[in-house]
Amino acid sequence: MHNGGQSNMNRKHQHRSHSPVTRRSFLKTGALITAGIASLSLSARAQVNKNSKLRILQIGVGGVGSMQRNGLKDHPMIEWAGFCDVDSRQLESIKKQHPNAWTLADYREAFANKINDFDAVILDAPDFHHAPVMLTAMKHNKHIYGQKPLVHQLAELRMIRDGLKARPNLVTQMGNQRACNKGRMVSVEILRKNQLGRPVEAYVWTGGVSRGFYFTDPWSSYPEAKPVPDYLNWDLWRGPLTGDMPYSEDLAPRRWRAFWETGGGQLADWGCHLLDLLYFAYDLPSPEAVITHTPKPSNTGHTAHNQSTITYPGGGKFAREKFVVRYNDDALLPSFAALGLPPMKPAANHTMVVCEEGTLLLQADGALKIFRKGQEVKDEPQPEVAPRNHWKDWADNCLGDKKPLWTPFDIGWRITEPALLAVKATRFPGQELRWDAANFKFSNHDKANGEIVSRNYREGFAPPAVS
Repeated sequence: MHNGGQSNMNRKHQHRSHSPVTRRSFLKTGALITAGIASLSLSARAQVNKNSKLRILQIGVGGVGSMQRNGLKDHPMIEWAGFCDVDSRQLESIKKQHPNAWTLADYREAFANKINDFDAVILDAPDFHHAPVMLTAMKHNKHIYGQKPLVHQLAELRMIRDGLKARPNLVTQMGNQRACNKGRMVSVEILRKNQLGRPVEAYVWTGGVSRGFYFTDPWSSYPEAKPVPDYLNWDLWRGPLTGDMPYSEDLAPRRWRAFWETGGGQLADWGCHLLDLLYFAYDLPSPEAVITHTPKPSNTGHTAHNQSTITYPGGGKFAREKFVVRYNDDALLPSFAALGLPPMKPAANHTMVVCEEGTLLLQADGALKIFRKGQEVKDEPQPEVAPRNHWKDWADNCLGDKKPLWTPFDIGWRITEPALLAVKATRFPGQELRWDAANFKFSNHDKANGEIVSRNYREGFAPPAVS
């Protein structure tokens, strides 16, 4: 294990590395020949880890990154091997907290030069970095904790799916910590058992979209370019983006969510926290179609006042031939009168599932209400659920234990799929796009296939193939 300072760790790495790969060759080819523990099978590494610590590289230190570290704070068997961030202030701060860890600005250097120094990766970078980083980690047999939405492009869903097939023993977890709240776990069991009858339809809504901590106003253009601060490596922040992008505080460090090239707006940002209930409860297949109504198409910035209809195959465990999810932002509520429900005005970020015998209303953080015959039921039986720890359960599985995980990538990419479909469809307002999930394309819209399914990547930053 690596308990010494940074210089000792570097010397240890130099002495034991058998790989001729250098940072230069890695950045040129994206390939790496691994050695030591990193090249062991995952089962062999699990056996090693039962008697040693899980060494973690965190990519993206600030913001939500601190939440992940706090989630693992008291775990006795994890060790922070290294930290990567394009903001030198974040690296200086984290180095004071973890003086034995190494720090880098460019995550690719960790895979090129420190591959034997870590077993797992926690990714807390903006959405457009997700697929390149996570697939690089998969390629090199690293367990992964990745933020939501899992990827930024529809085509990247296939990359993740295929990567998982090539690396079935990797332990993965999407940053969907709310799924472990008791109210959400109880809701899954109520729906899974058809306690309220078969599902009829679902309504999901997020909050408003306006300038604030995480977002700019909708349909925003890039602001006028400002000088890049000395502490920020803007070239690395841009990463896989091929086009030039002017620096401003409206992009970094956190309002990137509001822009088409870098984030997914409200619909993608909240989708995995709200649509996940339906996947956990009903093991939904891929959607068949999506149509999003919005006042005008998205441009440089994402839209608002979005009303999206996502259609799934139904029948069988569903009450209708199609299962329909209406997914809105701006807290656009359904008509409760039309659904036979009492007057109410729930806040933002809710999932409501209408079933044959009742309705379940669930707030993002787990507050739960049940309605039967048009009235709220105060004494609805609640199934027992075992407590879960979102972060520590992931780490324990990486260390060889077998614990249930709520959102491994094999369901995480499927939960991300409808969120991306809803937001990408804002480029074609009011046009129904038929989704051919088997081939990851739209069967009725060639222009959409050319514009909203995939992206080009800057050389040196493309997601690698995993085989």
